[in-house]
Amino acid sequence: MHKSRSSYKRKLILKIHSKIEKLFELIKFSIVGVINTAIDFAVFFVCYSILHFDSSFSQIFGYTAGMLNSFLMNKRWTFEDRTRGRKVLLKAVKFGFTNIISLLLSIGVLKFSKLYLSSSILIAKILATLCAQGINYILYKFWVFTKAEVNDESV
Repeated sequence: MHKSRSSYKRKLILKIHSKIEKLFELIKFSIVGVINTAIDFAVFFVCYSILHFDSSFSQIFGYTAGMLNSFLMNKRWTFEDRTRGRKVLLKAVKFGFTNIISLLLSIGVLKFSKLYLSSSILIAKILATLCAQGINYILYKFWVFTKAEVNDESV
């Protein structure tokens, strides 16, 4: 009886620890997201308001700047991915593909929002960013930075 109670406590502690790790991962993703969003918005508004680029081009430049920061911070900090060598290149390709999908989605949401929901570029940009972040988290977690794969080149 004592052994089963001890085993139950150990399993419960492991389950709680796992839930806490997932919560911290989501918090770290959110912090990185805030930083990426600040970079994205800053570059977007410099391009759009100061340089007078089209909103789509401004979105591409802003999104790309945030995306580069995102790869570095999410790989190392959020998902604690230590892969090196060729596997990093594969992850970078997956990351890039994920971001192309969410960039195209964000441009569509930006255009749709500006045309049909609000004439405010800020509201359109916020909606586009929220949609892109949802897609990004799901694909980063379950496709780009998966922990299930065997990693021969990690340190």
